[in-house]
Amino acid sequence: MFKINYRIVANEYDDFIGQNGFFQINCNGYDYGEIYPKEIEEVMEKTSLYDWFERLTRVVKNLETKEYVALSDIESYNTWIEFEKRDSQIIISIIEAKKEQGSQDIEFHLVETKPSDWTNQVVDFYQLKEEISRKGKEYIESVIAFNADNKTIIAKIQREFQ
Repeated sequence: MFKINYRIVANEYDDFIGQNGFFQINCNGYDYGEIYPKEIEEVMEKTSLYDWFERLTRVVKNLETKEYVALSDIESYNTWIEFEKRDSQIIISIIEAKKEQGSQDIEFHLVETKPSDWTNQVVDFYQLKEEISRKGKEYIESVIAFNADNKTIIAKIQREFQ
């Protein structure tokens, strides 16, 4: 099972309402990321929800044609989420690997990887794809609703997530 949890947390410094908040991936009962209680959300560091959804959408697109995709947690020092495709299954692991100069947020080959928080969680590719698509659409609809008066932001979001 692959599940995405998130919560938008508005901040006066954001470029648009819905840009940031808390984000969590749950894979077969293992969590990566944190959804903090509302009582302490003001003091906890937020992450770019926009970036997470945009990058996970690219991961799915790449898994259509590639057998290995590594997604950098850009807010961490050396953490990657590894997606290995085997037939209709995806093996997901949290790994550590050096982020070389010039490396991208998505890579197709990493060297000298080490297991991290959890590894080798098997999920169905179709279920992964559907969850990312469904939660991505839900997120986009929320951002559009929050920013109905900001046509520039709406156009950018619709363009990025096609």
